[in-house]
Parts: sequence; structure tokens; C-alpha cells
Amino acid sequence: MARRIFYGSEESQHGHFYPGDADKPLITLVHGGYWRNLYSMTMESKVAKDLNDRGYPVWNVEYRRVGEPGVVWPILGDDVLAAIDYGTAKLAKKGGHIVAAHSAGATLAVWAAAQRPDLLGVISRGGVLDLIERGDGDQSMRLLFDLAPNANQRLIKRTFAQASPVAAMPFTTRVRALHGRLDEQVPYQLSEWFLSQAQENGMDATLTMIEGEGHDDFLEPGSKGHKATLAAIEELSAR
Repeated sequence: MARRIFYGSEESQHGHFYPGDADKPLITLVHGGYWRNLYSMTMESKVAKDLNDRGYPVWNVEYRRVGEPGVVWPILGDDVLAAIDYGTAKLAKKGGHIVAAHSAGATLAVWAAAQRPDLLGVISRGGVLDLIERGDGDQSMRLLFDLAPNANQRLIKRTFAQASPVAAMPFTTRVRALHGRLDEQVPYQLSEWFLSQAQENGMDATLTMIEGEGHDDFLEPGSKGHKATLAAIEELSAR
């Protein structure tokens, strides 16, 4: 049975904690949804339950999102960082701590994980792993940073770099990127680009392509994407 825990004083600074085996790593889940408050941590509820049924303690977190009063970058990133820190300090036991995130949530999670080398690793599932490469045509990204319509390219790139995992390189936290070959929302080439940059920087990073599946299949416990997530968790758990 999950219980609601607040890691901060704001309404959206909470998560559902599912206790599990102390010998297994805590799995923190960070949901996607274009960084907007139209989407919530319930997107990850089925994955959280499946992981917990397998014995993992799970911390499925919410964070403040665009659409809530005054919320723009870096509030979202700071919340995810705070949620991860709470998990490490209060919820993780001797099994360690792994972060797994989906889509836009992976942007925040990998950015945060770059600052937390004590994590066993971070798993990106269909993640937006480079905002600069993604480009300024993405309206969700403009809203994330509250960019003016007439912002020039130099300002846009400098602004996007603040939250882009590629711009945070090099870092020592291990990254396991998973991406559906049929993803039409976040092109798999973004993960390929991230991997190439990680390798150039000598990082411990891998990319697993999920054939025949798309963006949201990771949210279904019966999918190949979820099986790949489980495999990544097991590999990172072995340290």
C-alpha cells in the first residue's frame, strides 16, 4: 500500500511511497507530460505497482509544473532534485537509489542525476535528453522557460542549456537510455545524440532501442520497454 509523503511545503511537492525490500534499490519515478500540470504522477502508477510487486521500494514523485502559478524553470528541476534527495536521505536503504524517468521527466531527472554522483544510476525512457538539439519550435519548451515569442537564437540556446542534460556533461552518474524505435513524440535520434556526446565525454552511458514500440509503451508493465527498464534496474543494481 502506497502512502503519500511531502518532500516540501508546496502542494505539488509530494509523492507516493511504496515500501519494499531493504536489500533492493529505491526506484524513484519521474513522470513526463510536457512539463505541464495537465499531467501528473498517476501516469507512472501502473509501473510503480509492478515494480513494488517485484519487491522494489518505489518513490513515485510529483513536482510543480508549468500551469501552476509562477512555475517556470528552474522550479521544476529544483523540485525533482529535492525529491531525489528526500528519497536518498529518508527512503533508500542499503540497496541504494536509482531514478527512472519518462519523456519530459527524463530531462529533469538526468539533469538532477548529473548533480548526484551517489546514485546508482538514472534511466531515461523516451527522454528529451538535449533541449538545444530538440529546437526552439517546441512550444512546451518555450513555456518551460517563459520565453518571449521574439527571443533571439542566442538567448534561446543559452536558456535551453540551463536544463539540458547534454549541457551538464561530463558527469559520473551512470545513464541508461531506452527509446522506442516508433516514438513519434520524442525522436529516438535525441537519445542517439545524447549517447554520442556521452561517449565523447568518457561517460558510462548506454542506449537500448526498443523495436516495434513507441513513446507511451514504457508506461505499460507488459511492454518490451518496461522489460528493458527492469533489465536496466537489475544491471545498475549490480553496481
